Amino acid sequence: MNNVSAECGVRSAEYQARQSQGRKIIPHSMGFTLLEVLLAMAILSLIMTVVYASFSTAGKNVEQAETIRDETDIARTLIARLSVDIANAYMNSSMNSPTILTIFYGKKEEAGGGVGAGDEKIRHDSISLTTLTNWRKPDSKETELWEVGYFFKEQPDGTGFTLYRREKRELSKDVPALEGGVEYEITDRVESLQFTYSDNGSTWADDGWDSKSLKKLPKAVEIALVLDTGKLYTARVDVGNRQ
Repeated sequence: MNNVSAECGVRSAEYQARQSQGRKIIPHSMGFTLLEVLLAMAILSLIMTVVYASFSTAGKNVEQAETIRDETDIARTLIARLSVDIANAYMNSSMNSPTILTIFYGKKEEAGGGVGAGDEKIRHDSISLTTLTNWRKPDSKETELWEVGYFFKEQPDGTGFTLYRREKRELSKDVPALEGGVEYEITDRVESLQFTYSDNGSTWADDGWDSKSLKKLPKAVEIALVLDTGKLYTARVDVGNRQ
């Protein structure tokens, strides 16, 4: 009996020892030390900074690309429209009696450079012409020939100028050239617009063109357009209906 009790005691002691060992605390199993937490936060902060800088740079590049694209679209669209109108300019002397209906009138105009610009002048040339570019409305008396014009108006607050376009769809002896029509705003981003005219394709003058006195169209016109970013766009247009 004593032997049995002793054996049970030994087994009980061994069991308790094994249980104690099973509950033995493993070093560092309770969490991270303060140093480890700080190090992890520093690494995470560095990663986030790099990611933010990458996204910020990408965003700025996208904005710059969109700005350049918008600027280029404005310039190309405007020069394309001007080029088509000028290339298809039309003047017929027999239509100009007793009232002048067909014209090509370019005027040299200048505006002050603004505050701090001193006496520097900026070219704000205007042009009006009859041209074969009208898209006729269905069931109307319109023809392909109409009068269009481009000119500047100072903004109401005096901070700059806006480029306008004028369209007169029907030519009538009751409404002489340079009168009537509908005008609308194109853009306020044009800083300068200059037209240069040539009668022979080799010599050029920038003081305007008046078909009333010259009795003919120019042979070619050069367009110089500057946007508010300072970028210059140019084009040469040959007049196709010159008589």
